[in-house]
Amino acid sequence: MKKPDLLVLVIVWELLSAFMALMGLLAVAIVAFPDATASMWASALPGFIFAISIVVLILLSYIIISVIAAVGIIKNRDWGRVMGIVQAALSIFAAPVGTVAGILILVYLLRPDVEGYFKSSAASGYHEENIAR
Repeated sequence: MKKPDLLVLVIVWELLSAFMALMGLLAVAIVAFPDATASMWASALPGFIFAISIVVLILLSYIIISVIAAVGIIKNRDWGRVMGIVQAALSIFAAPVGTVAGILILVYLLRPDVEGYFKSSAASGYHEENIAR
């Protein structure tokens, strides 16, 4: 089966969004350390550290999901398509560009021809693996 044409754009979006999340993570680090916490009142410091920790956790998770999705799609794996769907659903919350890109990628990755491509790639990879043994 022929590889769908727009998968390259999906891969580019996955990697670009991971890069942008990494830039967000670096921005959080620049704001949070070292001088930002020195000027905080003692009572506000624990809440500030908790909020920064949550933001860092969310951004790291988003980066990991995006990279896994990109690698899976590059390798024509169905789990890559599923991770791409998860990443696209999460991108919807990044208005306005992420919302548009997330919806377009969701629609594209859920199309029957794209799903069929990944299913056929998984089946042919399984048969080639068994023949090699």
